[in-house]
Amino acid sequence: MTACRNNRTKRSGFTMVELLIVIAIIALLMSLTFSVMYGLTTQAEEVATTTTVRKIDALLQQRMDAFNRAFKGNRLDAAVSIVSVTLAGQQIFGVREEVKEILAKKRSFRFEFPQRLDERLFEEHPPTGTAPKVAGLPDSLFKAFAEPEARQQLVNEGNATPTAQDVLDRATQNWQKHRPETESAELLYFALTASTSYGVGAVDTDRFTDEEVADTDEDGLPEFVDAWGQPLRFYRWPTRLIDRNPPVPFTPVLADPADATDVRAIPMIDRDRAGLLFRGLSPPPLPLPNGVLPRDLLLTDPDDPVGRLYSELERLDGTNGKPLFAAEFNEAKYHTPETFHAPLVVSAGADGELGLLEPNDTGRFGNLAQFDGNDDALTDNITNRNRRVGGRR
Repeated sequence: MTACRNNRTKRSGFTMVELLIVIAIIALLMSLTFSVMYGLTTQAEEVATTTTVRKIDALLQQRMDAFNRAFKGNRLDAAVSIVSVTLAGQQIFGVREEVKEILAKKRSFRFEFPQRLDERLFEEHPPTGTAPKVAGLPDSLFKAFAEPEARQQLVNEGNATPTAQDVLDRATQNWQKHRPETESAELLYFALTASTSYGVGAVDTDRFTDEEVADTDEDGLPEFVDAWGQPLRFYRWPTRLIDRNPPVPFTPVLADPADATDVRAIPMIDRDRAGLLFRGLSPPPLPLPNGVLPRDLLLTDPDDPVGRLYSELERLDGTNGKPLFAAEFNEAKYHTPETFHAPLVVSAGADGELGLLEPNDTGRFGNLAQFDGNDDALTDNITNRNRRVGGRR
């Protein structure tokens, strides 16, 4: 009996191996709990971002429909006149009237739905015009956002009656913090909440929450953000998403029906890649019974389905004394000719990696949603046109 009691006494504690097993089990449970909680948090942020993008898309579509309804009559005539003056200034004469009308609509659309600040700056302050109040900042955005924000900052700091110069100085200081990658989100917010053109009033800012709008770079301009606090990106004409490697420069040769611009094709891998951000892109065309290959719908400009702009690029190609129409209609100012496009609003998702060049990067066609080479980054992106948002083509 004494021996039995001594044996029980010796076994009253845990061995080192048993302690290590318990610690390992606890660590595993903590890891699993963390993974589940992180997954739930990420899922909640995805749902919140999807809601924001859907809301923006609905309002954007509303304003685009209003633009299309209103762009006629006097508005169309005035826009065509401006295009005529612009072309004449570049010594581009002889452009057909129907082509001028298409270009005028695109030019007006660019102004109403700007993607880069210089697009508004050029219209508000042409080279021969007056300078903006704050260098690099269009006056329309200054009056709508930067000026009121600067004034409120001064009031909050105890300056109850700031002068106009005080406000201008503070707005200028704020603007020095501007980051170019926020521009498209700032301009999209401006287009929806501060622009009243074409018969549609500005959207009440109360439609958006503090989690959907922020001034991430503190430059005085609010921008749309996703649930991870990162600015959304807005691509007005994402043609480089559709055609990754079009001819550069895009200069058709009328005398050669087999030149690079006439024999373009969208590889299936590019279709699949674009399909991550665009739902319902058309499949590659199949030969007809007579062997003729139909036109690829992705190589069709929805604003110009019969290809008048393309025809003008071929006709006015700068040879034999002819003007060069491509000096005006090109990928820096507009988009890739003969290519499908629809406005794209993009969140980079939980990883913060966009997979596209920034909308202000005109030097590398980022303005047209050119890929940056990191295809894996696209998989968690949330857009107004991909499946997780229920987007439509």
